Formats: sequence, structure tokens, C-alpha cells
Amino acid sequence: MNQKSKADLILHPVRMKIIQHLAKGSATVSELRGWISDVPQATLYRHLNVLNKNEIIYVTDERKVRGAVERTYALEQDTAYISAEEAANLSKEEHMKMFMTFISNITGDVEAYLNGDTNLNTDIFGYNQLDLYLDGEEWEELSRGMQELISKYVPNRPTKRNKKVTLVQMLVPEPKEKQ
Repeated sequence: MNQKSKADLILHPVRMKIIQHLAKGSATVSELRGWISDVPQATLYRHLNVLNKNEIIYVTDERKVRGAVERTYALEQDTAYISAEEAANLSKEEHMKMFMTFISNITGDVEAYLNGDTNLNTDIFGYNQLDLYLDGEEWEELSRGMQELISKYVPNRPTKRNKKVTLVQMLVPEPKEKQ
């Protein structure tokens, strides 16, 4: 699989949702349907099959449930993400396509939220831009600290008590002049 097709596979909005949920741990189709309730069942199955065929996910278990086979899926850790090396080999145009897909997905999530029953005084909603000036050591420290802070919440599953909130991280370095 080449990087472009891998990026296209991963960055499809439905497949991206599947990957984000499987990043928390393996899940059955029923569990995925509960988390991705806005996607029709046939569409979910189609995208699971695409990801499975392309070795982005795999079946960890199959069991009979009321005459049907229930599959449990998990991420293939080596292929479910675009590595730094793979990203370095992408062209400027490919990066822009990936970025626009990323922004489009986030825009869709924000639009769905704002079209719903919103309460901007109490909901966990907001956006911000902050410029930081860091040397290499400070960047490593910040990166480790953010990973440590966030990692304890990643395994959480949806419950009546906790609600989903999407945390978006984007790093854009200051432009350098071409030499």
C-alpha cells in the first residue's frame, strides 16, 4: 500500500471515526454502532471491510450471536497511522489534501454540535490559538507532558456519566524562507 492510498484510507470521515474509536481498544460492531450512531449500519460494515482488507484493522474474535457472527475488531498498530517517515515522503499537495480533509472533518463536527441543542455557557466547547516559542528541549518536555496528561483519558468508554469531547491538536511551525 503506498502512502497516498494509505492516507486516503485513513482520512475518510467514517473510517477516521472507526480508527479513533478502535484506538481506545478493540470493539464489536455493536459497540462501534453505539459510538458512531450517525452512520447507517450498511455504511459502517462497508468501511470496516475496506479497513480490514487493507490491513488497517483486523478481526480479533468471532462468535455466534442469535444466528449471526459478531466480530470484534482492533487496530493494526503498524499500519493504522501515518508515521513521521511516511509523512516526510508525502508531497506538499498530498499534505494539503490531508490537512483539508482533517479541517473538513473538524468543521463537520463543529457544525453538528452548533446545529444541536447547545449551551455555550456549560458545554465543553471552545477554540483558541496560542503561539509558543520553544527550543528543542522545551518542545520535548511539552510533548511528553501533554501525552502523559491525555493518555489517562484515552481508554475511557462512553457512559451516561461521561460525554464525548474532541480534542484537536495542530502544530504549525513558523515559515522559513526558501534558500
